[in-house]
Amino acid sequence: MPVPERPTRGPRRLLRDLTFESVLGAIVDGTLRPGERLFEDDIATWLGVSKTPVKEALARLANQGLVEIEANRFTRVAPATAADLLDSLELLGLLHGVAVRSAGDADPGEVSHLAGTVVRVLDRPGATCSDLLAATGAFLPVSGNPLARQASEPLQNRTAFLSRHLALPLDDPSLAAPVAELRRALDQREWCAAGDAVVALLGRHTLEPLLGSVPAPELVATGRHRTSR
Repeated sequence: MPVPERPTRGPRRLLRDLTFESVLGAIVDGTLRPGERLFEDDIATWLGVSKTPVKEALARLANQGLVEIEANRFTRVAPATAADLLDSLELLGLLHGVAVRSAGDADPGEVSHLAGTVVRVLDRPGATCSDLLAATGAFLPVSGNPLARQASEPLQNRTAFLSRHLALPLDDPSLAAPVAELRRALDQREWCAAGDAVVALLGRHTLEPLLGSVPAPELVATGRHRTSR
C-alpha cells in the first residue's frame, strides 16, 4: 500500500531529556534551592511522567554537580559554595578564552557583533560574571572547536546555578584593570589578547577577593517542596 503523506515533524524529544531540562530549569532559576531534598515521586507527579525518566534526569544532574545523591539516604540540590563557583568560572573562562582567541578565523562581521555584545555587558551597571559568560559563550559556536562546546555545557549549567546564589559584580573596583584590558582588546579586535583577558578576568586569583562581600546562600529546610506545573 502507498505510504500516507504526513505533515513534517520536528525532531522527537526524548522524555528523559524533557524531564532533565525541566528539573534543571527549576534548579537554575531558584525554584529548587541549594540543599533542597528531591523526591522522585513528587517530581514524577509534577511533570506527569513515570519515575524512570526522573531517575535518569537526577543521575545526569548529579554528574554535572547540580544534585547530590546518597543511596538510601537522600537526593538533594547541591549546595552553592564559593569554592565551587570559583572553580566553575575559571574552567569556563578557559574554554571561552579559547573560543575568543580563535575569532580571527571566523567571519569578521559576526565576531565584531559578538565583541560589541561583550563590551555592552562590561559597560552595563550591575552586570555580573555570569552575564559576561553568557556573552563570551556566543563565541563557542564560531570557534570551530566542537569539543570546547561540548565541554562547556555542563559547566554553563553549574555556573548559572551557582551564580544565581553567589553573584560576582563586574563593576567591583578590584576588577577595573582586567575589565579595562578586555574592553581594550575587544575594541581593537586583538583576539588573542581578548581571549587571554577573559581567562585572566575569570581566574580564581582575580575573583577570590570579591567573595568577602558576597553573602553565602542559606540551605533550605529538608521538607518537601511542591512545584506547581
